[in-house]
Amino acid sequence: MNRINSIVVAVFIAFLAFSVSLYAQEQKKKNDHATHQNQQNDLYTCEMHQDVKSDKPGTCPKCGMNLVLASEQVKNAQGQPAAKLSPAEKIKQAKRLLSEATGQLTREGKYKCCIEVPCNQCALDHQSCPCYEDLKAGKPVCPECYGGWQRGEGRDKKIKPSDVKTEFSKHKH
Repeated sequence: MNRINSIVVAVFIAFLAFSVSLYAQEQKKKNDHATHQNQQNDLYTCEMHQDVKSDKPGTCPKCGMNLVLASEQVKNAQGQPAAKLSPAEKIKQAKRLLSEATGQLTREGKYKCCIEVPCNQCALDHQSCPCYEDLKAGKPVCPECYGGWQRGEGRDKKIKPSDVKTEFSKHKH
């Protein structure tokens, strides 16, 4: 009986050692996978040329764009890199971002456009739109605001479209 107990204890200890060894191997695999993922996240890539990769910041040798961390690339709604978006999807995303930016600038008091649907030109050129203040001061407005006034889209009904001026070639704020 003593001998059977010794064999049972020995088998149990062997099984326990084997289980611990298996568990340790699984943990190592998980850690190696996480380390590999982190190393991949430290790669820099071009948003337009996904095949260009670097372990440090720089510029794309194909197009000259700045390389960005692969983990920080612009993604579309489905989580794909922006480079995989169609031109129509890119334009839709750009319009949405421009609208969000002009809304934020308006809330911050930096965007005081003089037409009903705010212009995009000033946002893109200056990240502000002083056209309404310029208009009230008798100064020219941006060409996009001028066009809006000529189409009857002016916000201030006291101002006549014929009184609105622009300088197509010299417009600056």
